[in-house]
Amino acid sequence: MGWLRVARACAVKAVRSSLTERSVLVQSVTLPVNYLIMMSLFALAGSNAPMAVVMLDHGHYAQQLVTAMRESGSFHITMLSQAQAAARMRQGTLVSTVTIPASFDRAVAHGQAVHVQCQINGIDEDLTADTRRGMRLALTTFYAHAMPGTIPVTASEHNEYSAAAGYIPFLAISITVIALMVSGLLQAGNAAARDWERGTVKEILGAPAPRSAILAGQMAGAYLAALPAAVIVLAVVTAVNGAWPANPGLVIGAALLTLAVFCAGGTALGTAVKDRSVLAILVRGVPVPLFFLSGVFGALTFQTPAVQAIGAFQPVHYAIVLEQMAFRGYGTGTLPLGADAAILGGYLAVFAVLAAAALRFSGRAIRKAG
Repeated sequence: MGWLRVARACAVKAVRSSLTERSVLVQSVTLPVNYLIMMSLFALAGSNAPMAVVMLDHGHYAQQLVTAMRESGSFHITMLSQAQAAARMRQGTLVSTVTIPASFDRAVAHGQAVHVQCQINGIDEDLTADTRRGMRLALTTFYAHAMPGTIPVTASEHNEYSAAAGYIPFLAISITVIALMVSGLLQAGNAAARDWERGTVKEILGAPAPRSAILAGQMAGAYLAALPAAVIVLAVVTAVNGAWPANPGLVIGAALLTLAVFCAGGTALGTAVKDRSVLAILVRGVPVPLFFLSGVFGALTFQTPAVQAIGAFQPVHYAIVLEQMAFRGYGTGTLPLGADAAILGGYLAVFAVLAAAALRFSGRAIRKAG
């Protein structure tokens, strides 16, 4: 009972202190939302290469080719004249210009060879490759619809999942985990570092109370203070996905476990750095590489072996796998869900031990200085 009273008192203290610094709550919400906006704009820009189409033939087949190009998902098409397209290409505002010749419909109707000129900017290798792949897909789609049977080999598509998520909704699921990470690290880290900055840690360490109860109370208080930010971000992500999660219980369970992991991590980090300004810099910088190394843009198994090896050592990856299954029913991990949850639980224990070690080491330093 004494241990519980100490833990509860420390938790109440942490919550009250957090209420005096509402900026932490604001950052916990705004940082992940800013990441979502930034990465969404980045993804949209890369998937919609600006292309000009010059139509010297406005016939039925020419219109079908333009439709196939639009449906390839690789281009943002603008219809221009030859002079306008040439001027835009010189200005560097186009990735490519496609010119449909005047004899296009007649040549296609008579089965004759026809050359569609495609002028590519060539500055960006990735966008250049996207343009080439998109044009090949558009031509294949055009002949498959305009002249069925012309192409002897066609692909038959069978989807593993009934409905594919749009890129932004898929990205938003991972943003949930980033939000929980930022919120947990900020709230718990600030609470731990605040005691060092104000000097109250000496009183805490000198009190006749178990260190484990003190740490548990600090983590619990930070956890409660971080919950509002977690609820707000989950509501935003649900709205972005446009549908109720496939498994609401798993969404909540994974979110609560993830938040606990990073509250423990924040307590360890705040105790180690002892400075809230340093903590804020670290928390703002850490999520960016995790975006690229934890399966945020797609399943981690789709990445290179090096990225897979790095991602497998990060708790963010396992939290993302759980949330993707919870929101959409997607199996993007190689382990059973129970194993993913157990790994997150292991990180929670590791971070708690690190927090205890940091507090013990700092306590020794204080005693030696005194």
